[in-house]
Amino acid sequence: MRFGGGTSARRRRRLVAAAALAALAAAGVLAAVPLLRDRSQDRLDRRADREVTATAQRTRAALLATPSASGPALRDAADAVDGVEVLTVESAGAGVRLVFRVRVAKTAASVFGWQQANVGACFAQVVRPAATPAPMERLPCPD
Repeated sequence: MRFGGGTSARRRRRLVAAAALAALAAAGVLAAVPLLRDRSQDRLDRRADREVTATAQRTRAALLATPSASGPALRDAADAVDGVEVLTVESAGAGVRLVFRVRVAKTAASVFGWQQANVGACFAQVVRPAATPAPMERLPCPD
């Protein structure tokens, strides 16, 4: 025969164990949420950076489509690409050197709400009437 408190002591131990498990799970969630949010933001930043590079490549293709064009015509060709701002157009020996900035703004919905990435980069392209195009170079952007 049992004497008082046998089942209530077991319940108490189960409740304490459940409370400890719940506290541990809550601490894990609180620690993991910022890490997951940062990872999601980094992924969005990388996607925006890839889009900046792709836009720069489209601009390069537009510039090299008419290698014998004048400076103003090349400026217009670069300005026609979305997200491109021409900074300078200079004569460079037998060709024209354009420096342009590409900006991309991306937003995405996630578990953590709306996330936004604004990425910009500057590039230089020399356009020569010769058959061999010059490589495009990535530059630091002026302030």
